[in-house]
Amino acid sequence: MKLEDFCIRLNQLELSNAQHALAILWFHDRETTGISMKASSLARIIYTAGLGNPNPKQLEEAISKTKLALKSNTGFKLKPTERDTIKGWIITILEGVTADVDLEHGYLPEAIWKNTRGYIEKIAFQVNGCFQYGFFDGASVLLRRLVETLLIECYEHDKTQARIADADGNYFMLSGIISDAIDKSGLSLGRETKSVLRELKAIGNRSAHNRRYNAVRADLAKIRLGVRLVIDELIQLAELRR
Repeated sequence: MKLEDFCIRLNQLELSNAQHALAILWFHDRETTGISMKASSLARIIYTAGLGNPNPKQLEEAISKTKLALKSNTGFKLKPTERDTIKGWIITILEGVTADVDLEHGYLPEAIWKNTRGYIEKIAFQVNGCFQYGFFDGASVLLRRLVETLLIECYEHDKTQARIADADGNYFMLSGIISDAIDKSGLSLGRETKSVLRELKAIGNRSAHNRRYNAVRADLAKIRLGVRLVIDELIQLAELRR
């Protein structure tokens, strides 16, 4: 099982950020016994997978409080005696089969994103899986990530990525990228695409950063057609279809 697939399954469980981090550490420890990982690296994986957006320092403290891992300069390493404890949290997703995701009639139909790029197809697959199985915060965060990726692809295709990067070449946050994209001199986007982009960013931000907010089906359902239009238009602008 790949890490991405493991994280998709983790999303099915009610776990804290510290438990997510320890489960991810357990996954890597299974491949490389005794591996150490820093809290910042674990936080990044949690965010990228759409499991949450923990503060690295707070995550470090939370992991320490569990007393299930040893802390050193190289990061956290699982205590050998606690591997089974963590496995017990996730045993149901280890023994289950891969989720059957409806790709043809999903939130983002396969016809829109098929034969583009592997990393885009994987995110779109996860969006469909999260929406189908009721993980709406996960779907929201992954949609936000997909849109951000596609916008950057559009700028790189046009060789205008300097518009959305700082002096060191680091890309702006999504809000800055969208602000430029919908500007008259930005990307050549349709009126509806511009409107949906603003709403998508807001929903993704709330799911990722507002600890009291939980997305529900209606939040995503009401912009479903618009989202399909946005994804399709950005893929066309970046000429990503093979």
